[in-house]
Amino acid sequence: MKTSASGKTKMKEIYAPNQKVKAGVYIIAAFLVILYLLPIYVMLNQSFRYVTDLTPRLYLPEKWTLENYIEAFTSSSLIGSFKNSIVLVAEVCAVEIVLGGIAAYGLARAGGKVSTTLRTFNICIMMIPSLSLLVGTYSLMVKFHMVNKIWALALQTAAIGMSSTMFFYTSFIISIPKDLDEAAAIDGAGIFRTFFTIILPQLKPITVTRLIMIAVGAWNSYAMPSYLLTDTSKSTVILTVRKAFYTAYGAVQNVPLACAMCAVALLPVILLYILLQRYIIEGQLDSVSK
Repeated sequence: MKTSASGKTKMKEIYAPNQKVKAGVYIIAAFLVILYLLPIYVMLNQSFRYVTDLTPRLYLPEKWTLENYIEAFTSSSLIGSFKNSIVLVAEVCAVEIVLGGIAAYGLARAGGKVSTTLRTFNICIMMIPSLSLLVGTYSLMVKFHMVNKIWALALQTAAIGMSSTMFFYTSFIISIPKDLDEAAAIDGAGIFRTFFTIILPQLKPITVTRLIMIAVGAWNSYAMPSYLLTDTSKSTVILTVRKAFYTAYGAVQNVPLACAMCAVALLPVILLYILLQRYIIEGQLDSVSK
């Protein structure tokens, strides 16, 4: 069936994008980007100033300086808190990915009403705000002498995020054919070997995505560390940055230095995303090609 030239013209007019709507979308998107980047601009702008520079925060500094960054990088408190935060993030990621993945694999392959009920219960747990558990969790950890211990904070953080990890993994594992499990069982592979050698490699996109989410959440965690890590030698990065912004008697100590420390604290998270984002893109391309 042939379409006339006039018919093609009408079709183009009907399905052609509205230029006014397209321009409006770009304007709104640009406004949202500027609104999102404004606090980051203020932070970076302040970090290159001297403490005596009192010009408005949106203006460029009168004199640029790197002294704040030099002091931040050489600060013993910030270096120590970096080590604590790295250990915390590594432990939380390991616990959530390994235990959450194995639990999700069991739920996805079990089937039946019990598995469905447990998955529904897991979703309900995700809806509980973590701060609502603060008092009970803190009391329990004090009772078992788990205060001022990074590994204890890692277990607590992983326990709170475990339900989300299980939810993400379960949704993806269900889409993987069970024939792979049966073939592995015929070859003599057990449950754990099947999961780590057959199932987990196929979950690379969701694993990387979840790793980024877990790492950013653990790195930026403030509420529970502020209660459980009262020893300054155990402080995480976020606690050290918070102390840098501490005001005494209404007078701010050193805002440019605090902004520099905050900028330095953002670097590991940004580098983590830059290093891992290609795996997310590759996983998306693989899923589309399939």
